Amino acid sequence: MSLDYVRAAPDAVAAWRADGPVTRATFAAHVDAVTHALPAVRWIVNRCANRYHFAVAFLAACRRGATNLLPPGVGAQATQGLLEQYAGAFLVEDALVERALAHAAPSADRVDIADDHVAALVFTSGSTGSPQIHTKPWRALAMSARYCRLRLGERALNVVVTVPPQHMYGLETSIFTLLAGDWALHDGNAFYPDEIIAALRAIPAPRLLITAPYHLRHLLAATTQLPPVDLVLSATAPLDAALAREAESRLGAVVHEIYGCTEAGSMATRRTAHEEIWTPYPGLTFAVTDGATTVRAGHLAGVVPVGDRVELVADGRVRLLGRDADMIKIGGRRGSLSDIAAKIASLPGVTDQAVFMPADGETARPAALVVAPGRHADELRRELGALIDAVFVPRPLRVVDALPRNPLGKLPRETLLKLLEKGAG
Repeated sequence: MSLDYVRAAPDAVAAWRADGPVTRATFAAHVDAVTHALPAVRWIVNRCANRYHFAVAFLAACRRGATNLLPPGVGAQATQGLLEQYAGAFLVEDALVERALAHAAPSADRVDIADDHVAALVFTSGSTGSPQIHTKPWRALAMSARYCRLRLGERALNVVVTVPPQHMYGLETSIFTLLAGDWALHDGNAFYPDEIIAALRAIPAPRLLITAPYHLRHLLAATTQLPPVDLVLSATAPLDAALAREAESRLGAVVHEIYGCTEAGSMATRRTAHEEIWTPYPGLTFAVTDGATTVRAGHLAGVVPVGDRVELVADGRVRLLGRDADMIKIGGRRGSLSDIAAKIASLPGVTDQAVFMPADGETARPAALVVAPGRHADELRRELGALIDAVFVPRPLRVVDALPRNPLGKLPRETLLKLLEKGAG
């Protein structure tokens, strides 16, 4: 599959940087320059904080025939672990890329990357246990991004992304948007509401905001003065329909939600403000056997297990029922961690929460960490007991000042256990 950097006109904008727009032709020259700056190694650890640098280095590594190692974060500890685990791996940081860009020259190279080239090893965030490794061939990444773009409509868009490119969702949307031909990427890492607003204001319309429910919720709560956005794309966690409707009203946007997983990439979309059912990408089919869900598509390697329960609708669409890991059984009764979390979130004064199982076994009970200023754990437990079966009321339920969410808005299991160890309320 070719890397067609200049699918649009060479003078079309590929990215928006602090010093101005980057054309398609310049983008191609930048990738060429970094390709020549990289050594001939098997593994590249891409630690670039600047999103444009990350994209250029990712593509340059593929051109060199290397595989990008994408840790669950860009912290020194995660990076060092990969460098130790993969002998001979080469670390790429912003300074190296910036030096190479200073010496970039016009390039007309057209380079084909084999469909089966392992473009990346993706490491999950560890939100439900230890991080897992997933092999990502070039074709799988490229086709998932292409189907997503087709679902949103083929038109020129200027893109702000709030999720890190090391994550599968961020990787598909941060890197392969540049290959779409007429999407231009803002190079910043917008995480907090003021950063997102500044990034949106720095690019012209039409705007696409690629984000997560956690970021979107805080953005809408931050201010009433929001730049208009044409499209919003959300993933990484379930998007509440009420939040989607508010985003459409406040931003003037059409809000789409992606259903995907690290194993298979993005698989289906829906317009959450108006529909519950998911529409799979073209040529992608779901199957359910004995309650287990699998997915098959031409760009995937065989049948891929999916850790969610779905209901198949007659027209080929699916209804998402919840994650397998989300279902619990206590004393012979079945429940859902997400349902418990939703009930806690509905209690007065609750601004954030996390519900999880600290141990396995049918006698184990769910635990909860709740941010609810001015509220006490005993009060919350009593109110929750009126909404759900008593066996599912978390014990312990601890009131905390804040939950240290990662850039995706997730809470790795190890972090939750450490918070719980400090004492239950």
